[in-house]
Amino acid sequence: MTDKSANRSSLKNQTPVMSRFITFSITLFLIILATGSVGFIFSMRQIIRTNKGYELYQILETERVKLETSISNELAIALKIADSQLIQRYFMTPYFALERMAIEELLSYRNIFASGTVFWVKDMDKRFFYNNDLMYVVDPESPENYWYDMTLYETETFYFNINHNPDLDVINFWINVPVFDPGGQPLGIVGTGIDISIFSEIINRDHNGGAEVYFFNAAGEMTGAKDAALVGANRNIEDELGIDIIADAGNMDPGEIRFLDTSLGRIALGTLPLLEWYSVAVIHDSIDDYKSPLTVLFLVMLMAILLIIIIFNVFIAGLLKPLRISMDEAQAANRAKSAFLSSMSHEMRTPMNAIIGMATIGKNATDIERIKYTLDKIEHASTHLLGIINNVLDMSKIEAGKLVLSPVTFNFEKMLRKVITVINFRVDEKRQRMSLKMDGNVPQFVVGDDQHLAQIFLNLLANAVKFTPEQGEISIDISLVCEKDGICELRAEVADSGIGISPEQQKKLFGMFEQAESDISREYGGTGLGLAISKRIIELMGGEIWIESELGKGARFIFTVRMARCDNSLDSVSAGGVACGEETSIADAEIRFDGKNLLLAEDIEINREILISLLEDTEITIDCAENGLKALEMIKACPDKYDLVFMDIQMPQMDGFEATRQIRALSTPRKKKLPIIAMTANVFKSDIDECLAAGMDDHVGKPIEITEVMEKLRKYL
Repeated sequence: MTDKSANRSSLKNQTPVMSRFITFSITLFLIILATGSVGFIFSMRQIIRTNKGYELYQILETERVKLETSISNELAIALKIADSQLIQRYFMTPYFALERMAIEELLSYRNIFASGTVFWVKDMDKRFFYNNDLMYVVDPESPENYWYDMTLYETETFYFNINHNPDLDVINFWINVPVFDPGGQPLGIVGTGIDISIFSEIINRDHNGGAEVYFFNAAGEMTGAKDAALVGANRNIEDELGIDIIADAGNMDPGEIRFLDTSLGRIALGTLPLLEWYSVAVIHDSIDDYKSPLTVLFLVMLMAILLIIIIFNVFIAGLLKPLRISMDEAQAANRAKSAFLSSMSHEMRTPMNAIIGMATIGKNATDIERIKYTLDKIEHASTHLLGIINNVLDMSKIEAGKLVLSPVTFNFEKMLRKVITVINFRVDEKRQRMSLKMDGNVPQFVVGDDQHLAQIFLNLLANAVKFTPEQGEISIDISLVCEKDGICELRAEVADSGIGISPEQQKKLFGMFEQAESDISREYGGTGLGLAISKRIIELMGGEIWIESELGKGARFIFTVRMARCDNSLDSVSAGGVACGEETSIADAEIRFDGKNLLLAEDIEINREILISLLEDTEITIDCAENGLKALEMIKACPDKYDLVFMDIQMPQMDGFEATRQIRALSTPRKKKLPIIAMTANVFKSDIDECLAAGMDDHVGKPIEITEVMEKLRKYL
């Protein structure tokens, strides 16, 4: 039976193959999405800027033609006024008889100008008339009237300027045309002024609202913009846009349009030769630029790729399912093997402590009874340790995730007291008090697996000692719950006055590799496997285990097991081959093998010494060979001498397998009849099968049990 909670805990730590593949697929899709998006955005940006360039070109060209046409019309009217002989005579004569007629002619042109305004200034008195209203007298020395001398003395046909007229409180675009007499002498200025807001409306009337168009002169001063205030403030175009374009504009040919990629996006830079101005059109980059059929197509392609990846994952999942099952089975087998090997390292410490401790006490003892006492304790602890090792070595059972019980008839109380003897060494170290209470109804002899039952008690008592402070108390209570048809249900309780366990910690207590908290492992040691193993064994014995505890108030571990009662009065033989209540020993048999010769092939001297000492009373003659080659040579030299061979497997020069095969290949008559028994620590089922396949007759495992050795000797001698 396997511990399901432990398996679930282990499985959570394993990333399934499919999960890794899904993670890979998601990562791949994200990479495709990222690279595809970058490529798409870059390509779309180029397409958008190319399209914007065409649109900006159209805007600038349209604005240039529109603006120059509008100004040319206004300029033509102003030039016509300046060419009027009536106007010229009016400008030359201080008191002209036809003044009224001249003024009426001037005012008649007012309705022809787009702005509906006309102005004139006679140089002789420098009075500025605006729609026949005298506004002020022009002072050519004043900086704001720079246009006056520029128009009269530095141009021959016209002059444009933009300025704020404080007397009129307007910002106008002025068309100034000089008036000359027939001799070419300047008489004054006529023209019109266009309100800059009207001028801005002309500029931005027809193009897309997403575009911004600006005009500026060679100095960078803005001469036209949607926001007229920028023009009135003489705002610099580079300061307004935050980009350098004046130098590029100065290098352009008349009528040229140039495209620039800037932080604002793609812009178009143009010229206005008539005004000696420059124009710039800007369409800012926007997310709306990507609202196009190409974007829809790109998203459809991404969805198609995602759908393909999903379908591919579903397909791969079907292919990987058998592989995943195989991997899970292999991982489960490895976990089982690792769990038991680790657990045995934990479980062997307690009996090993008893063995080492009693060996130290025995070495220092002088009293023969004291020495015998320590040897007896060492024997008991060693027997228990050997039982644990035998379970570890049964790898086929471990890999199958189950244990097989080996029921024998045993004295329950005696088994329990042996366990207490093993653990008492640590109890005495911590000056703890341990008590045993056994109900009188508990059978003296029962049929069950005493080794595994002892292992349960050792685990629980070891934990109790570990987690109980010095001078604490530990108690063991055994009682009979019920009995039916000779099957007894026994209840065991191990209580302590230790640190206790909280309800949250109790939930994971019996899981594989689990302890109440990680800090416990650091402070108290242990692998956390003891309770998991105990739970598994108890369930095999038809019982259950649980805990009753509160943090800081100690703990009570309670379990039940089901075992058959064995009555002392019966003469039946138990499953272990021993009659109820009997104990056998080598001395009872009084077996002798005098006259028999045994060849022991063993490379370890202490192992040879142990077997020779154990068989000393049988009077069998034993010869020793340190390796398989020497054993082969001894049999070749005396082919009829030996009645039986104990053959180790792992030896230098020639191992036991090869030695056995060569012995069986000899031409002597006894080559096939000579019993050869493997005596080795290799005790897996596959090891035993390999020994038999090599020609050996039987197998004895190490550490050797003298009863097993005697059984083999009786069988083959």
